[in-house]
Amino acid sequence: MRRAVLLLAFLSTLSGCSSTHLALRKDTVKTTNTLTELQYQQVLDNVARFHCNPDTIPSFAVVSAGTVSVLDTTGAGISPTYSPTLSNAQQGGGALPILSLLYPFSATRALTDNWSLTPVTDADNLRRLRCAYRLLVLGETAANYDFCAKQMKDFFAGEAAGLVDYYPPRGWYCVGGKKDVPKDACYVGCYGCTYVWVTQEGMNGLATFTMGALDLATGKLRTPQRTVVRKYKGEPKPENLVETQVTTTEDDDAALDAINKGRTRPRDRQRITEPPQVNPGLFFLPRP
Repeated sequence: MRRAVLLLAFLSTLSGCSSTHLALRKDTVKTTNTLTELQYQQVLDNVARFHCNPDTIPSFAVVSAGTVSVLDTTGAGISPTYSPTLSNAQQGGGALPILSLLYPFSATRALTDNWSLTPVTDADNLRRLRCAYRLLVLGETAANYDFCAKQMKDFFAGEAAGLVDYYPPRGWYCVGGKKDVPKDACYVGCYGCTYVWVTQEGMNGLATFTMGALDLATGKLRTPQRTVVRKYKGEPKPENLVETQVTTTEDDDAALDAINKGRTRPRDRQRITEPPQVNPGLFFLPRP
């Protein structure tokens, strides 16, 4: 009987270890699903914020890294108890042996999920984001409409999806009070007493605006770029042009003109290989 108990504890230990990778896979999928939810929620909360006050600035953070970990801990052992001083009566007529062996078994599982966020604090990126929300909420009635429209056109000039004449998309969300939110709303954002919601018909607009907002938040221009190398002797002045090498990145006007005239199809920009600097003091923990 004792051997059977020990064998059962050993098998349970093996079973717990073998299921760790299954739990990790399942928890990783659940965690990655929260990334889109986080981005949608930020966008909708900001939309509600600008409906309350169009002169505000957006609050936005970019996810730069994430961690998912599963830690399984199991233990088994033998706990002997030796009581040679017990009398026969104290032993219950032999029911309680002088030497007893116990086989304790323990198992724990610890799950850790987090997103590391980098808040958008660059003034240029915030200015473009602010323009996007003002155009979305106010349209042509925005006080700085011409400036904001130019900001969007300049930023998305090389966008393969043709956002230069389309961003930001409008008409994909509804605004009201808490009691106005329908039961079939897919996503809901709020700021104060103002609620913004999206139904299934507006999901494409929400997705398009969110992807554009991520580009605006990172400040990665969608215009074609080229590298220009100039050599100077001494300080980088026109009269000293010879040896000192200065490398800068500029807009490729010829490629941009070709895109605008429809002669070539623009390619997607080069993907970022390194994430932005992580702010270790700010983490998002998804709800279970």
